Amino acid sequence: MESLRDIRQNIKAVKSTQQIMQTMKMISNARIRKAQDAMTAARPFAKKMLEMVDDLKQDILAMPQPDDGSESPAGRFFVNRTGDPSKIGLLVITGDKGLAGSFNAVLLRAALHFLKKHQDKQVTLFAVGKKGRDFFARLKMPNLRIVYESVGIFPKVSYAHAELLGEAVMKAFFEEKLGSVTLIYNDFKSLASQNLVEQKILPFNFEQSQNKREERDFEFEPGVKEIFNILVPRLFKANMYRILLESQAANLAATMNAMDAASKNAGEIVSALGVKLNKVRQAGITNEILDIVNGANALNG
Repeated sequence: MESLRDIRQNIKAVKSTQQIMQTMKMISNARIRKAQDAMTAARPFAKKMLEMVDDLKQDILAMPQPDDGSESPAGRFFVNRTGDPSKIGLLVITGDKGLAGSFNAVLLRAALHFLKKHQDKQVTLFAVGKKGRDFFARLKMPNLRIVYESVGIFPKVSYAHAELLGEAVMKAFFEEKLGSVTLIYNDFKSLASQNLVEQKILPFNFEQSQNKREERDFEFEPGVKEIFNILVPRLFKANMYRILLESQAANLAATMNAMDAASKNAGEIVSALGVKLNKVRQAGITNEILDIVNGANALNG
């Protein structure tokens, strides 16, 4: 049986852990408000950029293709008929730290399933988040190649991070003639839940974000091609920025919920240890009384 000293030490250790969990919950709660504000502020810009490029899309695809049988950058971006289907890209966005419940585990499980599903293809990986980078670095898969990694950016994501990420993804997509690029991340749904998202981001399609808008006839100056070359990189990077902010908010929400649950569990353990402490103390007192009574009886006998 544990001694009173051991139980008291256990209670002290659990209370100390509980204080740490409560502090982390408060920090996550404070940070998530800023993350939500940044995420909400980024959505209108990304949406408007999407609408502008959507207006350009049909005119862009109607432009003449190169005579040598290759595909224009616009065609590659939207259709990608000349990409190599045996070469694909995978972008995985995880957190930099643990203590976020199943946030990272769900992402890595989905990514591992994706890799097993495409074992016959060469996978070019873009890893955002230390947890994902470390996980993929330990994998011994001959068809997997990490070409870009970004760690330590959460919870202070900036547009500069999105620019670097977007540039790396688009460069690999065009220069290495990837057939497609798939994104896996946790989308912010609410403070209580996150939504696992797995979708193709290149070639770019508007199925996820199309709005019912009236047909409009635009004239683009200085020209459709010039506007495309300006807007498309900005659109893709703005979308990457929105996705990073969504993932950041989801991670903070998961951390806050995990720390809240851990703090409550610690409180229950402390209560259970308190009951155990009282039982052991009462048992000790009872034994001491019995020893005294037995000793007195022996003397009187």
